[in-house]
Amino acid sequence: MNLPEPRWTEVKEPFIPYVPDDKLPANLKPVLDPYMKRMGFLPNALKLYAHRPEIAETLFRLNSNIMRDPSQTLPQLLKRKLSAVASKTNGCAYCTAHCCNMLMREKDGGPEGWGLSQNELLQVLDDEYEPADAMERACFDYVRAASTDPSQVSDEILQELKRHLAPAQIVELACLVGFWKFYNTVHDSLHIPVEEHLLNDTRYVDA
Repeated sequence: MNLPEPRWTEVKEPFIPYVPDDKLPANLKPVLDPYMKRMGFLPNALKLYAHRPEIAETLFRLNSNIMRDPSQTLPQLLKRKLSAVASKTNGCAYCTAHCCNMLMREKDGGPEGWGLSQNELLQVLDDEYEPADAMERACFDYVRAASTDPSQVSDEILQELKRHLAPAQIVELACLVGFWKFYNTVHDSLHIPVEEHLLNDTRYVDA
């Protein structure tokens, strides 16, 4: 498969200025430090959210609660794949680049990475992707449908969820869709620039 050209090919200035690193609110340190450790850098979006630290703190904790909390009921790798699919479906180049980059990072004990090859990633993003089992298939079908038009999720898709997932898993999955829809909307509408080292990954939104 020939990949399209990167959607963004140069570093842009943000619509509003970033909060400088030395001005980041001290109360955000407990939630920013895990981001830095997991990602290896401070994303541009977080430097904008820091203008409203009260909102930022809530969002960062919500992100962690949905995507990686110790109480999670869905496999974290599955949720990582689904977040990439949701972001691609929503057309958000910024979030798609981040999700795809994280999925293809090496598992080296440093920043979070899952070691997917480019071919494996493209398969996951393909609408014809065949998941590992019926449970994963139900999740992918729901995420694509709910991200496209939440009011039109079919009864068939919901019944498949009910057949293969526990109620807690269904709620966690729905919150994943809602969370990424929120992130995608904010990041796209503010035209948040993609970090330079992720520019190449913006092509996956059109793959």
